[in-house]
Amino acid sequence: MVFLSKITFFFTRFINKVFFFKNINSENLIFNMKIDLDKINFFLEKKYFKNHKFFLWDGDWDKKKRNINEYENFNINYNSVFQIFQQKKDFRVSSEYKQKLKELSDHGKTSRGHKNVEELNQYFESLFELNSSLKEHGYRNQSELNKKDTNDEIGVIIGRHGEIIKLDDKFGGTHRFALCKILNIKEITISVKAIHTKFIDKKKLKELLINDNFQNIRRYLKEELHKKI
Repeated sequence: MVFLSKITFFFTRFINKVFFFKNINSENLIFNMKIDLDKINFFLEKKYFKNHKFFLWDGDWDKKKRNINEYENFNINYNSVFQIFQQKKDFRVSSEYKQKLKELSDHGKTSRGHKNVEELNQYFESLFELNSSLKEHGYRNQSELNKKDTNDEIGVIIGRHGEIIKLDDKFGGTHRFALCKILNIKEITISVKAIHTKFIDKKKLKELLINDNFQNIRRYLKEELHKKI
């Protein structure tokens, strides 16, 4: 009876882990890695996002991905960087600035928390500082810049076949991504915010779950992603 109880205990524990693994907070598994910018060939529209809190996403969301060349037509922030830095328009006539100005008028603050026109202008002026820094130093990640939030990189999610998919202006990095495109900067740092459940080998998942080691899971996922790209 004691032997059977132990087997039941460990089996139940394992099943619970497998079941709840999908609901593990993404903060425990997010990982960063350096890649070539040209490896990001897709983006996903906001309407197809899964639960942002969790790291494993199931379903067919990755089949809804679009070619990155279409991104300018869907993302006003991304498009505005091209308006300002490639088309040389004044930032005050860019699509994003006009949108943020309307948010300020309608709600008293922008979606980024700017409470007046001065703060909004400072935000856009900071893009010129970012542009100069990228020109001079290339892409420097948050660790290299000694920032507290080391995961504030170009946010991506991973499809079932290892496709690196840019999030549609979620989890940071849209302006940096656009500037790197314009400046032809190849080496960047991405922050993997979520992956498709089918990207993970089931046998390996069982092994990692039993060991309770998030660090090993992140290492495994990074190695798998390197193989795919």
